Amino acid sequence: MTHTRRRFLHTLGLTAAALTTARFSPAQAAATTPSAKKWPTGMALDVTFTVATKATGRVKRPFVAVWIEDEAGNTVRNLTVWVQQSRLNPRWLSELRRWYRGNADQLETVSSATRNPGTYAVAWDGKTDKGALASQGTYYVCVEAAREHGPYSLVREKVTVGATSFKKALTADNDIEAASVAFGKA
Repeated sequence: MTHTRRRFLHTLGLTAAALTTARFSPAQAAATTPSAKKWPTGMALDVTFTVATKATGRVKRPFVAVWIEDEAGNTVRNLTVWVQQSRLNPRWLSELRRWYRGNADQLETVSSATRNPGTYAVAWDGKTDKGALASQGTYYVCVEAAREHGPYSLVREKVTVGATSFKKALTADNDIEAASVAFGKA
């Protein structure tokens, strides 16, 4: 048993042996789980990123995906996906490696045309892909870019969303020349 799990059991007044023999009703289980604070009303997480402006030679329009993951790496919200996509030929879609693994089935609901290299911004209003309001907590902001005959780029950084505003510069990677987030009034 991990230290974290022992500490959690201790805060509930339980031992590991008691946990294996105890039976909790749904109401008791809910009472032992701290309630998560909902996303603050009127707040948004703005993601700004610059793609491939310093690339040399003839630059193809990059495929770009921007999404939010929870701490376990599960997608919470797809913000945008730029792919030049034919329904009959998803040839290059898998080049967005991380996004494609868990989100390819979302393509028709979130995709739009590719765009020229430049600086862009998208906002997360705190809603999940299913329309529910997310909780305050720790998330990963993911910006992924790929282009034909170009480098693969992935920025994935942790942010903690609470009740107060913040700004954070994210680490650049290849064609993602700059990225930042700002949490505040929408």
